[in-house]
Amino acid sequence: IRSAVLGGADTDWQKEIYRTAWTEEINASVAGGVNGQKLGTFNGMPYRVSAGFLNNDGTLKETNMRRGTFSVNLTPKFFDERLTVNLNAKGVLTKNNFGDTGAIGAAVQYDPTIPVNSSKGINGYFAWLNNDGSANTMATLNPVAQIAATDNTSDVQRFVGNAQFDYKFKFLPGLRANLNLGMDVSSSDGVNRIEKGSEKSYHDTSENGAGSVTKYGQTRRDHTLEFYLAYATELPELDSRFDVLAGYSWQHFFNSTSSRKYSYDESTVIKDNPSKTESYLISFYGRLNYSLMDRYLVTFTLREDGTSRFINNKWGLFPSLALAWRISEEPFLKKVDALSNLKLRLGWGQTGQQEINAGDYPALATYHTNLMGSYYMFGDQQITPVSPKAYNKDLKWETTTTYNVGLDFGFFRNRINGSFDYYFRKTKDLLNYAPVALGSNLNNYVSQNVGNLENKGFEFALNVVPVETKDVHWEVGFNVAYNENKITKLTANEDPTYVGVQTGGISGGTGNWVQIHQIGHPASSFFVYEQVYDKDGNPIEGAYVDRNADGKIDDSDRYVYKKPAADWTLGINTSLTYKDWTLAISGRANIGNYVYNNVASNTEMMADLWTNSFSRNVLATAVDSKFEQAQYISDYYVHNASFFKLDKITLAYQATKWLRLHATAQNVFTITKYKGVDPEVAGGIDNNLYPRSRTILFGASLNF
Repeated sequence: IRSAVLGGADTDWQKEIYRTAWTEEINASVAGGVNGQKLGTFNGMPYRVSAGFLNNDGTLKETNMRRGTFSVNLTPKFFDERLTVNLNAKGVLTKNNFGDTGAIGAAVQYDPTIPVNSSKGINGYFAWLNNDGSANTMATLNPVAQIAATDNTSDVQRFVGNAQFDYKFKFLPGLRANLNLGMDVSSSDGVNRIEKGSEKSYHDTSENGAGSVTKYGQTRRDHTLEFYLAYATELPELDSRFDVLAGYSWQHFFNSTSSRKYSYDESTVIKDNPSKTESYLISFYGRLNYSLMDRYLVTFTLREDGTSRFINNKWGLFPSLALAWRISEEPFLKKVDALSNLKLRLGWGQTGQQEINAGDYPALATYHTNLMGSYYMFGDQQITPVSPKAYNKDLKWETTTTYNVGLDFGFFRNRINGSFDYYFRKTKDLLNYAPVALGSNLNNYVSQNVGNLENKGFEFALNVVPVETKDVHWEVGFNVAYNENKITKLTANEDPTYVGVQTGGISGGTGNWVQIHQIGHPASSFFVYEQVYDKDGNPIEGAYVDRNADGKIDDSDRYVYKKPAADWTLGINTSLTYKDWTLAISGRANIGNYVYNNVASNTEMMADLWTNSFSRNVLATAVDSKFEQAQYISDYYVHNASFFKLDKITLAYQATKWLRLHATAQNVFTITKYKGVDPEVAGGIDNNLYPRSRTILFGASLNF
């Protein structure tokens, strides 16, 4: 069998596509100037000029990012220092080589008995071929050839500018006006070239080996204007003080993208996908702070925000109230030397959200033009189809209401200090793609504000300085947080037959989803079949629990099982300084987070060892499951991904007043039972994950 099916090589495809990557970074800055002086640079005006360069190779071969930055900051003062001007300008030039991240998944699946190169393959690389010598498009791409066939680069130019003017009025001390003008503009151009005659080009049926060139670009412009008046004063007769603030904010967001795919010689346009969109956000806001005897504190804020994304409900009003009591300042505690701080906090507030992942025009009638698709003839004219999109003119702000109570404490001149917070957060009017009555719109489903979500939990932080001497300073920090969330509503009207919103698409099969938003459960919970096991604890292929006892296994037997979000998050840090040496360590942990291992579910089926005239690699875990065919929706692949990570260790030495040497290790180690590449997976589905690299950094800081 080996001579007929398997090759004779011993190829580690991971080593073939990954490398030890090098990074060089240089930053330099010059600052000076003193207001009021007429000597020196810019007549004494304070300034700061900085420049930097970064050359960062990726661990995946052919990936690289080079970035140059230059920034200037000027802070002159005028009119007897009543007017302060803060001018900032930053320019960034970035060159990216993205490589082909698809090679990551291919390297996991490719047959390790196959060599990288072969004279009987394609362009000198081994490739699975049909009997007629053509490329087998059902096979996995050769990962090394895939990288070599791809030239995906881009250039990005970005400018960030800000001008802030703060004026203190002479006729009324305590009154000042602040005007802030800002802009963030970027332009990018990229080319993704697929080599003519490459295996990757043959696998694209629209190219069939002809290759292609895709040119893409983006222009983004964000503009901000903000103005507020602030007044602060003391009231000695009442032993109190207060400050008030009222302001206006205007923001404009513009985004234009283009992506045009050409034939390899760029003579023919294969596909064209232009897009242009913009939105506006306007806010009126106010704030009042009041302090009585420096012990009783009140803060009240009120915002009214308006967005162009909505039509009938453009505006949302969001108040908040915070109360604080500095208990340690009370006469009966002020003489307690051991107590440095004791403060009780109460809060209630509402915030709005209009970033609802539905684009800039979810409430407007919009149309899609099929630019490069099908056409039809009307007489002797060629007509381009235009399709209307579903919309909802009654969309409105998502609103989150938060209640919290907190306690800040400090002992022994704050050598022991920390805080405790408990919160309850309820979000209503969450956007859901929910069903509507037939004929009421252009689709049976449309985006609606019908979802409610609840979060509750607590946070605790503690910092301790165990040792404080002339030569030694040792500080230790710890924090822990617990959170649970639950969806409480998903449709406008109660519907017991409504299962929820399936999400979490996976690789393998067609249209498979393994997560769901369902009432009574956390968001994005896993939605799977309950696996049946034999008496020895081995999974039985294709056998699932008939949870509704109707004698058959179908979608109604799927159930909610675990969730991606951690119940507990913890963090630790410590810093030890001895004379000129400093050692700093930080780490964190997640407990109760689960991951669906899509890498395993898609690559450990035994039938994949030989199929469609090619062989594939299967994971070593295939000997545990012994699945012949894929079991994508089984809870067998939902794994506990709790972990502890030692994130960073830094050792620094202050050699002289102007020279500091340091060495840092990042992503030092991970402790977990999860068998995938990394237990920290955004969204909870582990699929084709670019591994986090361990970084060793050596550096020197010079300060003249």
